[in-house]
Amino acid sequence: MKSYSEFFGIVFFLIINACGSDEPIINQVNASFEIQQSEYFVNEPISFSNTSSGINANSVYEWDFGDGNISTKKNPTHNYSTIGDGTYTILLKVSNVDNESSFTKEITIAFTENIFGRKTLIEKLRENKILTCAHRGNQNNAPENSLKSIQDAIDAQIEMVEIDIRQTKDGKFILMHDITLERTTNGSGNVSDFTLSELQKLKLKDKRGVLTGEQIPTLQRALNLGRGKIYFDLDMSNNKVSFDRIYPVVKQYGMIKQSLFYTQGVSITQSALNKDENVIAMPIISNEDRLNLFENDNRIKAAHFQSQTFNQNFVNRAKAKGWFIFMNAYVNSTKSPLDDNYSDVDRISNLAGNIVQTDFPVLIKEHLK
Repeated sequence: MKSYSEFFGIVFFLIINACGSDEPIINQVNASFEIQQSEYFVNEPISFSNTSSGINANSVYEWDFGDGNISTKKNPTHNYSTIGDGTYTILLKVSNVDNESSFTKEITIAFTENIFGRKTLIEKLRENKILTCAHRGNQNNAPENSLKSIQDAIDAQIEMVEIDIRQTKDGKFILMHDITLERTTNGSGNVSDFTLSELQKLKLKDKRGVLTGEQIPTLQRALNLGRGKIYFDLDMSNNKVSFDRIYPVVKQYGMIKQSLFYTQGVSITQSALNKDENVIAMPIISNEDRLNLFENDNRIKAAHFQSQTFNQNFVNRAKAKGWFIFMNAYVNSTKSPLDDNYSDVDRISNLAGNIVQTDFPVLIKEHLK
């Protein structure tokens, strides 16, 4: 027969084990947060609502906003001074004494369409002064479609720059006219067969074929460079890229009202016009059938005329619809304005053209003063 003390010890052991481990129960922390929307403008205050569970008075919060800024507040407010690559990844790490948890979410930052002190392109065109457009940038001392060619156009106070857009293998947008790389870079093959990182290892050639230190730029870098400084003619002709994919990039940089979209064909022009009433989709008027086709669409604001359609009759019809007329002069030609005493550009001026695209933007701008 067991003694009283032995019996009590057995009972005590059973009670302890029935209650489980004597380790304290830990509240597992799960980090999370909410923001009211997924897209904000530059310098717009953003409130971050901490919805983490398992937190207590001693919990520690570490926020990383993805732009080099951090916070240790429970519910911080932050704004972004630039759009960077367009999308930022926000990290929240919550720590208790015994455990921690992390949570991430992406946010898109965009520029507003309102650029202080800057007219929209339509407002500028309504001043009835002919604008000069630098074809693929100012190519005098820089490769075509390079950041330097855009900056040189800005420095020369050229009003507009034309750039060609193509898509890489991994879906990024770059500045490049040709389908292939041979003419303008030290690479070879089709542009679409290479990723952005692969293409940016190449160097651009100038118009004399001399290799430079310039890289192939992205569309985003070009828009960021020119924003508030120069208007853009975005060449998407010949099915280089999809308008539906280009549109959100241009919109994110607040450049819809600062840009022409050279859509050229019927279907892409219609797609652009259906997307946004502020888009200036510019078809090409290569014959009278094209003029007849677009003449009844009141959404058309500008048209690219060719030499065979740039006559008084067609111009009068276009002007009656309120169109702005875009024309080439000395583009992809061995002839310069000095060779014919500016006769091509004078013809455009005399027939009330509105934008002159040229490989000689500095000479043309000076002549049009």
